[in-house]
Amino acid sequence: MFSETTEAKFKELAETYPQKRSALIPMLIVAQREQGWVTPEAIHYVGDTLGLSSSDVESVASFYTMLNLKPVGRNLLLVCTNISCMLCGSDQIESGLKEKLGIEMGGTTPDQEFTLMEAECLGSCTTAPVIQVNGEFHENLNPEMIEQLLKDIRDKSGA
Repeated sequence: MFSETTEAKFKELAETYPQKRSALIPMLIVAQREQGWVTPEAIHYVGDTLGLSSSDVESVASFYTMLNLKPVGRNLLLVCTNISCMLCGSDQIESGLKEKLGIEMGGTTPDQEFTLMEAECLGSCTTAPVIQVNGEFHENLNPEMIEQLLKDIRDKSGA
């Protein structure tokens, strides 16, 4: 199910923590990194490895926005919607992204290149509005920057 490298990382993580359960989130991140999302099979596998039920694993995985329980595009765009970003125009950033990508929040473009999601808070209030693209912050945005940002993302991912 997983590569030898990932299997070795799972083993290392399970042995690192005094309580096996503490390895749960790191293992889910490793599984997602390899598979692109946390599959039901990965949930079951990680649970078995750590001696946890699938429902225990899924309840943790569903809590964290950094873990995806459904497939996402090659580029995951998280738009901060907390008060600081909203006051600085994140709603215009969101509208621009939806228009340029032709998808709604939570959607993925037909070519599987982009998934657009809301994030409650990305913790970058002093640089609002902000979005995160594959873990990388793009700050102090304005609507005029959206087209260039998408072009840069496409260029970087080779799309």
